[in-house]
Amino acid sequence: MPGDDQAQRGPTLVLVHGGGHTSLVWDTVREHLVHPSCALNVPGRRDRPADITRVTLDEAADSLAADVRAEVDGPVVLVGHSTGGILVPGLAARLGDRAVHLVFVAGLCARDGEQVVDTVMPGQGASTLERLAAMREEHGGAMIAPEPPGSAPTIDDERVAVPIESLNFMTQTVSWRGVPDTLGRTWVRCLRDRIQPREMQARLAANVHASEVIDIDAGHTPALSAPVELAAILDGIAVRVTSG
Repeated sequence: MPGDDQAQRGPTLVLVHGGGHTSLVWDTVREHLVHPSCALNVPGRRDRPADITRVTLDEAADSLAADVRAEVDGPVVLVGHSTGGILVPGLAARLGDRAVHLVFVAGLCARDGEQVVDTVMPGQGASTLERLAAMREEHGGAMIAPEPPGSAPTIDDERVAVPIESLNFMTQTVSWRGVPDTLGRTWVRCLRDRIQPREMQARLAANVHASEVIDIDAGHTPALSAPVELAAILDGIAVRVTSG
C-alpha cells in the first residue's frame, strides 16, 4: 500500500522502452518529470539476460512485473513506447488494480487474441516468420548492451536489433485477459513519425481502445527528440488520473 508521501506525489510512471533501446532511453524524460518514475529493462538488455530473438511476451511481462513490485509502491501509470506497447497489456494484467492508466507512445499492440503483424504488415505473416527464423539462426543468444560489457553476445547495430525485436514480439499473440475494459488508455500520436504512417497509428490506437489521443510534434522516439514535451504529456496524464 502507498504511504502518505506516495499518495501526495501521485502515481509512478512506469516506462517501458521500445526495440533497440534500453531503459536509458528515458533518462532525459525522467529528468523533466514531476511525478516519480521507474524505467524498466525488457529481458535481453543490460542486467536482464535473455535471448532477444526468442523472448516471449509472457516472459517479458513476468520480468517487468517483478521489477515493478520490487521497485515501486502504490499505483502506476504504464507507458510503452513502440514495441514496448505490446508488453503493456500483460504487465497491466499482472499488476491488477495497481495499474491505473495505460499510455502507448507510438505503441505497437493488437486486439485480444491477435498479432501486431496483422495490423502493421497485413498479409505478410508467413514471410515475416521466415525472416524472423533467419535472424534467429544468425543472431540467436544475442543481447543488447549486456552488463558488464562483453558478458554475453551482443547486437550493437540498432538496424539489426530493432527488426529482430519487432518481428519477435509482433508475431506473438497478444492477450488482454485480466485488463479491465474500464481502464483508461491514452495514445500519444507522433506527428512526424516516419515509421508509423498516420493511418497505421489510427489502427493501432483502435487496437488498444484508446480513450484519448494526444499529439506530439516529434518523430517515432520522442523520448530522444522531444523529451521535455513528452514529460509534460505524461505528467498531465498522471495529474488527471490522480484528480479522478
